[in-house]
Amino acid sequence: MSGPTELYLPLTFPFPIKVISIDAKPASNIQRGQRLLSYSFVHLAPTAGAQPETRFGTWDSTVEGEIAAWNTKAGDVISARKAKDKPVVLVNEPCTHGIQIGGLCGLCGKDMTDYDYTGFSDASRAVIPMTHSAFGPTVSLEEARKMEKETAQHLLKSHKLSLIVDLDQTIVHATVDPTVGEWITEGEAWEARRAAKAKNNESNDDDDECNPNWEALKDVKKFRLGPESFGPPPRFPKGKAKLLENEGCMYYIKPRPGWKEFFEETASKYEMHVYTMGTRAYAEEVCAAIDPDSKYFGGRILSRDESGSLTQKSLQRLFPCDTSMVVIIDDRADVWEWSPNLIKVIPYDFFVGIGDINSSFLPKLEPLTPTGPPINPQGKFISTAVGQLLNLFVSSAAPSSTPPNAAAAEHALPSETPITTPEDAERAERETNQMLTQNSLALEAQMEERPLAKKQEALVASEDGQATKTETPSPAESTSSETVVDTPPPTEKHVRKALLKNDDFELERLTKLLDEVHKQFYSAYESRPQDDKTRRGRRRESMNVLYDVTRIIPRIRADVFKGVHILFSSVIPLDTKPETTEIWRLAHMFGAKVSTELTSEVTHVVAAKRGTVKVDMARRRGGMKIVWVSWFTDSVALWRHQDETPYLLDEPPVTGPSSSPAMDSIDISSDHDPDGDDWDKDPPSETGGPSLELDTINWDEVNDEVDAAMNESDDDDDARSDRSGLRSEAASDDETGSAISSANGTPKMRRKRLRSVTPSDGGFDGLDKDTLLRSPLAKRKKLAAERSKFSKLKEAITVGDLDEGDNGGGTLDPATPQGMENGDGEDDEESDDEDGLDLGFDDDFLARELDEELG
Repeated sequence: MSGPTELYLPLTFPFPIKVISIDAKPASNIQRGQRLLSYSFVHLAPTAGAQPETRFGTWDSTVEGEIAAWNTKAGDVISARKAKDKPVVLVNEPCTHGIQIGGLCGLCGKDMTDYDYTGFSDASRAVIPMTHSAFGPTVSLEEARKMEKETAQHLLKSHKLSLIVDLDQTIVHATVDPTVGEWITEGEAWEARRAAKAKNNESNDDDDECNPNWEALKDVKKFRLGPESFGPPPRFPKGKAKLLENEGCMYYIKPRPGWKEFFEETASKYEMHVYTMGTRAYAEEVCAAIDPDSKYFGGRILSRDESGSLTQKSLQRLFPCDTSMVVIIDDRADVWEWSPNLIKVIPYDFFVGIGDINSSFLPKLEPLTPTGPPINPQGKFISTAVGQLLNLFVSSAAPSSTPPNAAAAEHALPSETPITTPEDAERAERETNQMLTQNSLALEAQMEERPLAKKQEALVASEDGQATKTETPSPAESTSSETVVDTPPPTEKHVRKALLKNDDFELERLTKLLDEVHKQFYSAYESRPQDDKTRRGRRRESMNVLYDVTRIIPRIRADVFKGVHILFSSVIPLDTKPETTEIWRLAHMFGAKVSTELTSEVTHVVAAKRGTVKVDMARRRGGMKIVWVSWFTDSVALWRHQDETPYLLDEPPVTGPSSSPAMDSIDISSDHDPDGDDWDKDPPSETGGPSLELDTINWDEVNDEVDAAMNESDDDDDARSDRSGLRSEAASDDETGSAISSANGTPKMRRKRLRSVTPSDGGFDGLDKDTLLRSPLAKRKKLAAERSKFSKLKEAITVGDLDEGDNGGGTLDPATPQGMENGDGEDDEESDDEDGLDLGFDDDFLARELDEELG
């Protein structure tokens, strides 16, 4: 028999109250609804000026049994806080109704659905489901603790742990694309033809080509779910999803490679439970396909029909009290809120691009493909597949603790928010139906659009294009006497490439991790202190218990980056606080230290691109490893520190000394080339052909032309006009074209750029658009001509120089460089006079123009 039931005063009472009398004496029997005590309280009327009024009330029992003891007496004043913290009376009940089945008590058979004026229902006393079925028994918190203790003793005796297994993209991959069925039929027919020919001693026809995907599809299972498995009507919008509504859906299930060996090995160390977001009918069919004899799961299947949520999974749904012996494997960490019991699995994506067909209502995960070389020490590039890790890592939620109020704990659901009003229930039902409809529409779209067939066609088209490019010589190759084209014979057979492949080895890695967790748990358990039994009743959080999965798994995870100090470069957005990002938390979760600045403690610079400031600084300082971000994601996905060698950033190419700084190292814009439209770039061909490559330009000829322009005399009209800034601005197309012609007379590719016009260019308003264009060579000639003068920076300027200037007011003439000979100045004046244009370098040109404008 359990201990006495603690009864608390309802929190809806008008506290503080004063106990007037105890109406049920100790050791007396009471019935439900019988008066327990009477009380008084002071009522304050809401109207202004009203006097306080003393009123009276009673409290009736919500249970039946014998009064064991009272914790109050007549005359006591009870506040709301005291009523919440301490029970008023203890009652010995003949049955606490701790186990209920189908609305009846599993112990005494009493109807639990009775509801009276007291507002208390006995059904709320056992709300914890301890089985995987939605119609199984429910128990109270006290009974749940007893049952879990018995389960733990059974596991310890058999030297096992509990393992919660997700199905979709963890153990299997599913699709409803009819293309898979057609490929399977094609492969089976091909196998039958080969068997018939072998039986008749006939040779196989080489032209009888098999579907390239057949080899990977041989172990695919299939089953059909009827329309009744998709929920109650109305399920679909009008005119939509007719295939599902009328015929149901054919599922194709691909078990993950190595699944049989995985189950056999894991079952010897774990008691396995299935927890899936699929329906009950779907989960049972999948388990029948991969565990037909119920050898591994034994009917321990929990689907979304029983879990109570379409968006989250709750560990307390199966293990409400103690999770120290429970391990979870799942491809989605967000649905578990990154529980410390979780081992994240790389998603299995056999049917390329299909994803998880039972999670269309979950948040979408856009994979972040890291920049870096597509290599992996194991021969398989996994960063693309696991890049989505960066988008689903959320901060770990603290384990649920036992509610401080035992009575409140028995009335609370372990994982779901209670629905208090009919409006809440209606809204929840509407949202659930909307999500289920969305999932059904996604399945119907997959059946109609056949994404796998489209991907296979695209693969064949790309193969044909590659074959044509390889077998057909280019015109340059056909005319070259030095090139030998090895053209395959026309009779050579082209083998189609398979879209679907058996190239996944995740279960091998997972087996090793589960073995390590099991080994560490029982190693700590067997070496536990001798007085462990005396401490079993204490809270596990207050003890340094080593045989606890919630401590072992985080410790193994933290060993991945043990001793690693990371500096991220171009990985975290500039406008984001680094400490709040998921990749920052993820690095700490796997044992690394992270900095925002380059310090002597940094061991790894994890970059998403080359040429950043941090990368260049780290390369100059030395002593640290500069790796692509794929090194980080691969290490996280595999739970193993990867060798950095294949992920190292290449050294920047050395092109010789340069007088200009490297812009890549100080690039602060998302545009890596802000001057990408500059005038010196080759324009694309207007006919769609290849653009002019820089290798084809005769740079010697260009240099000769520049040298010639620099050596021209000051008396040359072209040079003078160039110095005045007019030649490059108003040069005609013919002059420009001849200026950049090569020695053999072949004109070079050129591109004109429209010169920006400012208010000071008022003298050019009459010129047309073409006149305002300037050619590359004209610009170079203008620069060369200006550099041929003496630099003003080399001459000292004194007050006397200012006084002797030609301009009134002691100002310098901007058109006359200091230190220049008088003859040079006269040449400039003659050039200006001969050209017939004034550049506007008068003493106060802008002021005079403004005066004329204002009249």
